[in-house]
Amino acid sequence: NGPLKKDLKEVGQDIKVMGVRHDDAMRLTIAAAFVDKYVPDKDHYRSVIEELRERLLDNAVKFTDRTVKVDINTGDNYDSGIFYLTVTGLSWENGDDGSVGRGNRVSGLITPYRPMSMEAAAGKNPVTHVGKLYNLLSFDIADRLVREHEGQVKEVWVRIVSQIGNPIDEPQAATAQIIPEKGTHLSSLQRDAEALIDEELEKIYKMTERIVDGKVHCF
Repeated sequence: NGPLKKDLKEVGQDIKVMGVRHDDAMRLTIAAAFVDKYVPDKDHYRSVIEELRERLLDNAVKFTDRTVKVDINTGDNYDSGIFYLTVTGLSWENGDDGSVGRGNRVSGLITPYRPMSMEAAAGKNPVTHVGKLYNLLSFDIADRLVREHEGQVKEVWVRIVSQIGNPIDEPQAATAQIIPEKGTHLSSLQRDAEALIDEELEKIYKMTERIVDGKVHCF
């Protein structure tokens, strides 16, 4: 929303950036709402996407020596005529924001000094909205790890990162940061934790049924 807008008026004000680093490879996923009145056809849309990508890569090398990949509007499907076009340049036109307070957590706790998602699980669609599903799934994974390794796990923080356009059971990253109890070695928990995460991701589609049936609480 700075000087770039003077050159690329097609790009609206609603910009979301998510970054994931694996070792020395960085991947940036950009969701940029386009203003439809400045986009006459799909070829123009694609050319602006490519120009925006090049601008971002040119800027990224000023801050890091790592390999950087930039994905923009990954929910697009050019063959099916799906483009991230809006009238105002804002995503709220699609009405999937949810009228809920972001202080509501699936754990029932507000924990500003511990890792937590800023997504609110309530009020979002229970089929594909990862802000809802991954919050609930992370809680289930953490709960299972503690219960199934009673007396061995002191704390566990689960992080799951998606990418728009990819299946919800194939996140970019799914990790569990475990603090073991005194006398327990992390290596003894690692294999079970990895298997548990894989198992829960495989059945994430069943989460929708559990939400609809009232078996899962969003706050």
